[in-house]
Amino acid sequence: MADNRELVKLIGTLEGEHVEVRDALAKIDSAVTVKNASALSDALTSASEVLGTALDSHSLAEDNDLFPAIAEMMGEGLVSVFVEEHTRIRSLRDQIYQAMDRGDADFERSGEFSELLGDHIDREDAMLFPSARNMLAD
Repeated sequence: MADNRELVKLIGTLEGEHVEVRDALAKIDSAVTVKNASALSDALTSASEVLGTALDSHSLAEDNDLFPAIAEMMGEGLVSVFVEEHTRIRSLRDQIYQAMDRGDADFERSGEFSELLGDHIDREDAMLFPSARNMLAD
């Protein structure tokens, strides 16, 4: 298991990665708002790395490294909510990319994905990460 300094550094890395994800979500939201299939396809295509393998790696770092280390301090129930959301986020992501591969613009699921992932990131950045950083610093 990583020591506290490594975990605090990991939190900083995760927060930085959130910026890239937010940029991708903003493009998806714009396309969904105007129901523009071409813009949605462009947004998903340009974000495929950030929302694909990078998001998977990000979630695994949280699920396997950070969350187990902070679960006892912060409460297993609180941390497990974020882990469960990762599963839903990946499922929605996979569904919208599958729709895109079929030539379909899934505005409903794309909007749901963006909202869920955006809210998830907001709660991590505003609550979970600052609390974890404070506890790890003690």
